[in-house]
Amino acid sequence: MGLTLLLSYQQIVFAQKNNALAELKTIDKNLNESVFISTNTNSFLTGETLYYKIFCVDKTTNAPTKYTKVAYFELIDNNKRPVVTHKLFLENGSGNGDFFIPTTLETGTYKIIGYTNWMLSNNGAEEFFNTDIYIVNPYREKAVDTPDPVTDPKEIVFSSTTTDNISFDLKNKIFNNREQVELKVNAVSDDFLKGNYMISVRKTDGFLAQNKIIFSDYQATHQSSSYSNILNNSNFAWPEVRGEIISGRITSATEEIKNKQIGLSVAGKNYDAKIGKTDEQGRFTFNIEKANPNPNIIIQVLEYNKESYTIEMDKQKEADLSNLKFSDLKFNPDSDKNITERLVSSQVENAYYNIKKDSLLSPANFAPFYGSLSKEYKLDDFTRFPTMEETITEVVSGVVFRKNNQNYSLHVYDYDENYESSSQPLVVVDGLILDDLNEFFTYNPKNIYKVNVVKGLYYYGSKSFNGVVAFTTKNGDYKTKLKGNFIIRPDLLRPQGKKEYFQPDYSDNKNTRIPDYRHQLLWVPNTDLSGASIKFYTSDISGKFEVLLEGFSASGKPVYIREIIEVKKSNSN
Repeated sequence: MGLTLLLSYQQIVFAQKNNALAELKTIDKNLNESVFISTNTNSFLTGETLYYKIFCVDKTTNAPTKYTKVAYFELIDNNKRPVVTHKLFLENGSGNGDFFIPTTLETGTYKIIGYTNWMLSNNGAEEFFNTDIYIVNPYREKAVDTPDPVTDPKEIVFSSTTTDNISFDLKNKIFNNREQVELKVNAVSDDFLKGNYMISVRKTDGFLAQNKIIFSDYQATHQSSSYSNILNNSNFAWPEVRGEIISGRITSATEEIKNKQIGLSVAGKNYDAKIGKTDEQGRFTFNIEKANPNPNIIIQVLEYNKESYTIEMDKQKEADLSNLKFSDLKFNPDSDKNITERLVSSQVENAYYNIKKDSLLSPANFAPFYGSLSKEYKLDDFTRFPTMEETITEVVSGVVFRKNNQNYSLHVYDYDENYESSSQPLVVVDGLILDDLNEFFTYNPKNIYKVNVVKGLYYYGSKSFNGVVAFTTKNGDYKTKLKGNFIIRPDLLRPQGKKEYFQPDYSDNKNTRIPDYRHQLLWVPNTDLSGASIKFYTSDISGKFEVLLEGFSASGKPVYIREIIEVKKSNSN
């Protein structure tokens, strides 16, 4: 046959049910996980941002989970309805996100819950992490009856579980407005130095008498048993041990539904593509191994008679919230003053949002599914041609198009020029799998940035191809006009993207005229204690600020340390 390039890509698809269940039985013996969520505070005004970090740990050791790769965060109102749901990919057993609290929310007590798909298969919300947070909406007059302040509030006590092993090292504890703070953390061993932590610096102006929950207190009041017989649970949800699971089924009134090819595309920039096969019930399951927040998901049947099929997506299983109990709001005597100050500050900060925006981070080193063994053609390096036919013929070596009865097809020459396969290549545009090329050949090639070609026999998922032809547009915005029950664009919950949180720099005079009313001076959800010291600037707000470090040592020891610094009003202000 000549030289054949064999590229094998291992795609995780649980279509083979017996093998999947055998693997799950092995996992079931070891998977005993728990979730803890640390937030920047427990009391918020609408217009402020809730920052959080989620830890998924082994229930027995508190060490980071080795299994689950995805966890879920939900904010629940006191009617037990979800306000927001976030999906987070975990690294070293943790992930982080944030939520801007809109003015549509009423004043009241809310719940934060956290869980994994594996936990979702167990009992109700009592197995999840859950804690109260409190939201006040000062924009709604008499929306609810505001509780009276407590007359004799107890002193807020913060426990510190590991002060002998890890501590803050602050050269100074009193600062002026817009002064740089240098923060170091001392640890007695690598176990604590290489732990998994978050750091928060925030003004101590909570308007409530309730404390923010910490892990040691939570663990003492939420003792839960290990999971058992989870595979027989009627509410079973697949554990996401290799990444995000997307699943569904196909139906047809006239055709066989077994062993049918299904394609999944995360289309756009930093795209992904998968091909799977249905089981006896027409079910298909895909695993997306890396976090991809792109919402442009396309599922399609890749069969010659695809119009005969209908795709139905599985819905995310819902948590049982029936047993959730909410505590009452208990205001401090100074709540009115604190709320007024925070309201003014948040309004000023939100007015300058465009200047102080956080940055979404692009995935590092995007690698297409076909790897690095392709021949690449950047079209701007060649003469541009007005049609796709001319572009492929004149620029893309080793690829030819054919037109038969008004239907287009592409063919990739083998390494052996004397061999020609009858199989079609895998053709994608911005990750979208093209099963019908007629529409694509009307596309303006001036919008194409590059073409990558892989020669030889190529196995991908459950199907083999004679090569790969991957087109990338300049803006990652190719769209197909195909419609029908065989191709759908489901509205699926997408993972949270990574962010770099805004920090002002007052080392020069560029930002001196921009107001700085931050109450949250610092939020570092993934703190590296082995590097240089952490530096940040105070704001125009004066008062006492709490510096918190929370998380787990490398071996799973819970860590919570707290320090108070004071910011005094500068004479220049």
